[in-house]
Formats: sequence, C-alpha cells, structure tokens
Amino acid sequence: MIRVYDDFLSPDDYEGIRAFYNSEMDDGTLEGSCVWLYSDGCTLKGDGHYHFTSLVFAANYVLVPKAFHLLQPLIDKAGMTSIARIKTNCMLQTPELMVFKDGFHTDFPKDLMTGIYYINTNDGYTLFEDGQKCDSVANRFVVFPCTTKHTATTCTNTRRRLLINFNFTTCEYL
Repeated sequence: MIRVYDDFLSPDDYEGIRAFYNSEMDDGTLEGSCVWLYSDGCTLKGDGHYHFTSLVFAANYVLVPKAFHLLQPLIDKAGMTSIARIKTNCMLQTPELMVFKDGFHTDFPKDLMTGIYYINTNDGYTLFEDGQKCDSVANRFVVFPCTTKHTATTCTNTRRRLLINFNFTTCEYL
C-alpha cells in the first residue's frame, strides 16, 4: 500500500532540509556541505540523461553528519527502527518532462519500506508500476513497501527536482 503524508515535518524542520540541499548552509567542509555525485544515466539501458546523488547514510555509517542531523526529525516521526540507506537525488530540469519508463526498480530485495521525501515542488513525480503517481510537493513524504516498483521523472518548471530516498524498517507502518 502506498501512503502519502503532506506537510510531514514542521515548517522549521522542513526549512533546514531545504536550505541544506540548496547550499544555503555550505560551510566548506565535506561533513557540513551537500556534495553531489554525478550519475550517468537514470536507467540501466542508457537513456542519455544524467542526474546527481548524495549518499547520506549507507552500510551503518553516517556519510554526511549535517544532513543526517537535519533528517533526524523525519527519521523519528516515521518511526524508522533501522535504516539501510538514505540517498538524495537531484534531477535536472528538461525542456519536456522525461518519464523513465525503462527505469522501474525496487530499491532493495528485502522486506524493507521505501520512503521518498520531496524537498521542492515541481511538475515531476514518482510513477509506480501499477500506474499510480505521487507528485513532487515540498514537505511530502510517501511510504511504500520496498518491493513496489517505481521510477522517476525530470521536471520542467524548476531548475531541479530534489528528493530524499529512505530504505528502512519500522515497528509501525505510519
């Protein structure tokens, strides 16, 4: 089941995350800044597009302490009991909306939950294999079983589409 939560965080908690990923808090250190890594392609079939990612948490290790600290209210509110990965995605604006239909995927082959937190509002969305869509709306959190196939789109009405992908376990499904 796909569940959508609008206005998930308080305005102050949301604003901290938004400011961090818009480089408004950049302190010149790797630990305190958002460092984007280039990813060539958005699907495994070589779609000719690219995007950027920032890995916050993986393999039981906090890679970006400032981001992890800012995300703590979300982690707490979602009831995450363990985290497999936290990854931020930055899809760049395109003249026409690109839907990566060859990009349907699951994040992990395990019994985890996937959560997507949208940092900015734009005309992009997350598309699920069954045809459901979740629009990119700032401060929205969508949660679904990790085995649910989904894919991304670009956006046309903002310079970039920013979202954070969580893979986790929880005692309760929000």
